[in-house]
Amino acid sequence: MAEGNQEGGFWIRSLAKGVSAVGGVVAAINGIVVLISFSAQCVAMGIYMIGAGIILLMLEATMCFLFLDIGKWLDAKSEKIKNWQKMFFYFALCIPAPAICGSTTSYIGSIGFLLAGMCYMVLTIGKKGGGQPQDVPYARQVDANP
Repeated sequence: MAEGNQEGGFWIRSLAKGVSAVGGVVAAINGIVVLISFSAQCVAMGIYMIGAGIILLMLEATMCFLFLDIGKWLDAKSEKIKNWQKMFFYFALCIPAPAICGSTTSYIGSIGFLLAGMCYMVLTIGKKGGGQPQDVPYARQVDANP
C-alpha cells in the first residue's frame, strides 16, 4: 500500500473499500432509475449519478477495471490518494443530486457516497482521535513527585 493509506487497521480499510464499492454500484443503479424521469434536471442528475458511481468504483474497486489499459495506472494512483482527500471528495459527490433533483432515489443513491465518506472520515480521525497527552500543548503536566 502507498504511504497515504497506512493509517487505520486492515479491517477498517477493507470496510471502507467495500462500502465504497457497494455505494458506487448503488449510486449507478439509482442513477439509472433517476434517469427515467420527466424533469430535465433529474435526467441530468441521473447521468451525474451514473458517472459518479463509476468513478467511485474506479477508485475503490480497481480490480474491476484491470482489463482496461488505464486499470494498472488507476490502481497505482488511487492507492496514493490520502484518506482525507477521499473523504472530502466523496462528501462533495453526495451533495448535487439530492440538492438539484430532490427525488427519493437520488437521496438513496447519494447515501452510498455519504457512507463512503464517513468510512474515510473514521480512517482520517484515527484510533480515538489519534492524539496523545504529550502531543497536546495545553495538557496538564502531571508531576511524579507531589
